[in-house]
Amino acid sequence: MTQLTIVANIKAQPDQIDLVKAELFKLITMTRSELGCINYE
Repeated sequence: MTQLTIVANIKAQPDQIDLVKAELFKLITMTRSELGCINYE
């Protein structure tokens, strides 16, 4: 199986940082449960 590493740099407006963080945190559990997911930080 081929392994793929994805690195994302997300820039948010200063007044939107808390909102962006909250939305990204919602993705952690769902992403970690995907078949083949080895690590998600």
